[in-house]
Amino acid sequence: MRWRWRVPYRPDMVRRGFLLIALGSALAAPLAVEAQQSGRVFRIGLIASGSPSPSPTPRSQEVWLYERLQELGWIYGRNLVAERRAYGDRIERTPELAAELIRTGVDVFVVEGGSEAALVQQVTRSIPIVTLRAGDLVEMGVVTNLARPGSNITGIQTLQSDLVGKELSLLREAMPSLSRSGILLPEPPSSPFLKAILREASSAAKALGIDLQIVSLQSPNDLEKAFSTLVAERAQGVVVVRSAYLSTHVKTMADLAMKHHLLTISDTPWVPRNGGLMSYGHDPRGVTRSAAEIIDKILRGAKVSETPIQQATTFRLVVNRRTAKAIGLAIPAPLLGRADEVID
Repeated sequence: MRWRWRVPYRPDMVRRGFLLIALGSALAAPLAVEAQQSGRVFRIGLIASGSPSPSPTPRSQEVWLYERLQELGWIYGRNLVAERRAYGDRIERTPELAAELIRTGVDVFVVEGGSEAALVQQVTRSIPIVTLRAGDLVEMGVVTNLARPGSNITGIQTLQSDLVGKELSLLREAMPSLSRSGILLPEPPSSPFLKAILREASSAAKALGIDLQIVSLQSPNDLEKAFSTLVAERAQGVVVVRSAYLSTHVKTMADLAMKHHLLTISDTPWVPRNGGLMSYGHDPRGVTRSAAEIIDKILRGAKVSETPIQQATTFRLVVNRRTAKAIGLAIPAPLLGRADEVID
């Protein structure tokens, strides 16, 4: 049975959940007792996008991470602590933040994607690095293979390039008359990963009879220009390729799409939850909890170079019906019926 969430997103629920997790559990698992007896407190170094400024509301993925670690016996503040650093929309600061965290004595790094993992690896090739939602790590050249990474990187791989065709198909289903769609890239397609996404998108667009318009951000301030270009070329929708920068500026991107009445879809639910139209991608809660299980194994002594990288296998469709109404779009009933989450 698929879980359906048809109520507004509630950040206050995330805050309460984090407070409960941070306080720890009254039921200390055997691992917690052993750690207290030995006096060992393990330290996680979390590097993420988003605001570098301290915030009372952590990201949901961090709540889910600590929640699962607690279930596995890691009691925050007793045998586990975490240091968090955010690079805003400047991913190039990652090595600097990693070096800072190394000085605090971290035992394992947790990063969002493969780009961050590769940047942390520039600073250390011995401290384990766990990804929450990476692209193709083998194609990036940072691991040897998925079964035995052969380096200090492991974690969860979501393979976004495989989803682009499905996302274009969903745009067409939401608007049967759609004949031209943009694809918004975070940078010019020079990397193997972005080239793979474009191959998938071009093939799917051809099969669907959709003209594909490629728009790349040349600098972090190009969002408004990118959307003006999409409108000038008569795009009706846009596939947003996830990146650290676009994750940080997701609300701005969604507002621009709304302003120009463009249908948006991405692989992350934060797009529709911030005013975009749809998302189709991995279940963020599921992959984050799986990443916590990998961290658990590493803290218990597993070699990171021999810890298999896991593929995301559960996917969710999120539709923002409120946004659809605002841009004058009637979402077909069959599409709404398949949605795992409908935002009203």
